[in-house]
Amino acid sequence: IKVGTATITAKSDDGGKTATCTVTVEAKNTPVTGVTLDKTSYEMTEGDEVTLTATVSPENATNKNVSWSSSNTSVATVENGKVTAVKAGTATITVKTEDGNKTATCEITVNTTVYPVESISLDKTSYEMTEGEEFTLTATIKPENATNKNVSRSSSNTSVETVDNGKVTALK
Repeated sequence: IKVGTATITAKSDDGGKTATCTVTVEAKNTPVTGVTLDKTSYEMTEGDEVTLTATVSPENATNKNVSWSSSNTSVATVENGKVTAVKAGTATITVKTEDGNKTATCEITVNTTVYPVESISLDKTSYEMTEGEEFTLTATIKPENATNKNVSRSSSNTSVETVDNGKVTALK
């Protein structure tokens, strides 16, 4: 009738002799037929986290235990469905059922964190020079971890002076 234990007793009508049998009823095993993830692909930035949700089928499966793995832990790690983006690249997150070894995957793309330039300064704010003289201006970008530290330089009057990668040449 239901899960549990019962003792069945047989008793003779004559003489009161008995025999017993202990019967244990276990839950019906409903095997896993599949597993899905709520995301099949996801784009992240270094340091981001996202939790993937696994759905085991059928809903009344007896053993819904799953394990998680990452194809590239240097790019993304996973623990109990929580994915952490480590560094730029791609990784496949796989969930696998304990019963039936059914799997589902999510392709994770991790992008580099972009740190914008907050300020730029030059080592000189004014400088006097004579014709034919050269000097180099040094640009400093802040913060130091800015993603793109490229600097372009130009002169407001190229007939008087030229600038080439920070090197200033006085023409006239």
